[in-house]
Amino acid sequence: MIQMLTETIFPGACEAKVYEFILRDMKSNPFFVKIYHKGLHQLNEGAEHIYHTKLLQLNGNQLTDLLKMYENSEFFQLLRDHTLEGMFSDPIYGGNYEALGWRMLGYAGPTFHPPETLNEVQLPTVYYSLEGIAYEEET
Repeated sequence: MIQMLTETIFPGACEAKVYEFILRDMKSNPFFVKIYHKGLHQLNEGAEHIYHTKLLQLNGNQLTDLLKMYENSEFFQLLRDHTLEGMFSDPIYGGNYEALGWRMLGYAGPTFHPPETLNEVQLPTVYYSLEGIAYEEET
C-alpha cells in the first residue's frame, strides 16, 4: 500500500525504494506508525464511501483524486514529506536506491577530501544562494 501511495505522489518512488525508507523510519518512531495506521484507515473509508471499493482496488486516477481530498491531513503531509525525503536523502538511510533521486537532479553525491589534500583540491566555482538559485562566482 505504501508503495502505491508513494508512486502516486512521486512517479519513480517505487524504483527508488522510497517505501523502504518509510518503513525504516516507522520502525524508529512509533508516533509515525500511529499516523500511518489512522491515515490508511481514513483513506480506505474514503475509497469505500466514494468509490464503493477498497483502497487497494482503486485505479491510478481514483487514487490521485482521493489523495487530493486528503492533502491537508496530517497523514498526507507526513507521507508526502517521507516520500520526498526517501527520494532524495542519502541512500544509506534506505531510500534513493542507486541514487536515482540524485541522478534525476544531476547531483553526484557527497565527496570526501582527506584533510591532508585540502590544499590540493580546487573548490567548485558554482555556489548556491539561500534561495537555492545557482550562480557563477564572479572573477
